Amino acid sequence: MSEPLRVAAAVEGPTDAIVLQAVLDSLLEGTEFDLQILQPEGSVSFGASRGGWGGVYRWCRQSIDEEGGSVSGSRVLSNHDLLIVQVDADIAGKTYASAGIRDAPSQDIPCHRPCPPPSDTTNALRTVVLGWLGESHCPSQVVLCTPSMNIDAWVVASVWPNNPVVTRGNWECHSDPASQLGALPKGQRFRKHVTAYRAKQKEMSSAWRNVSATLTEAKRFENEFRAALPCDVKWLSSGRE
Repeated sequence: MSEPLRVAAAVEGPTDAIVLQAVLDSLLEGTEFDLQILQPEGSVSFGASRGGWGGVYRWCRQSIDEEGGSVSGSRVLSNHDLLIVQVDADIAGKTYASAGIRDAPSQDIPCHRPCPPPSDTTNALRTVVLGWLGESHCPSQVVLCTPSMNIDAWVVASVWPNNPVVTRGNWECHSDPASQLGALPKGQRFRKHVTAYRAKQKEMSSAWRNVSATLTEAKRFENEFRAALPCDVKWLSSGRE
């Protein structure tokens, strides 16, 4: 590419943005790209006031209100090569009221399903998120990212792949994967915080191939992200496989 790949993202929070950056560093190794976090607003380093899945919902609705009712043909897509929208699968068990949302056009959550398999829940949630974007099908430039049960499952699988809770199976159904960060061996433990995640970013990136080979939603994101890449980037990516 003559110019960097332009990637926009709406994510739940600052640590999610760091994980996403690590994943893209792995998937796009050798390809220059620019990741712009559109949601949450403000600096990823210092956090933002409109985070969480409710912030992603509000960003989606505000974006389509400004663009005639759907994200297709929006300024976001015209100004970027790709748009990633990240929401964790545990949102499927929430209500709009729990995020202070009073004007949802439909009460399509909760939509959780028994887990395993995680895909039963994430498939239902993806339909909900497409509705937030005013779409019935995913536009070619949009990639949904729906980690199960949340993105910290990817983090733990990256930094502690031999964790017995991870290896015994159904890790993507664990309701609180971040709790395992405090169970790391003494001296390696860390908490869910921007500084700590920044320090682990390269480690997460290096471990991505194993994570995507192990966790179904990680693999789905990888496959759909690769499929959405512009043709010249796909060629560069395939040459590194």
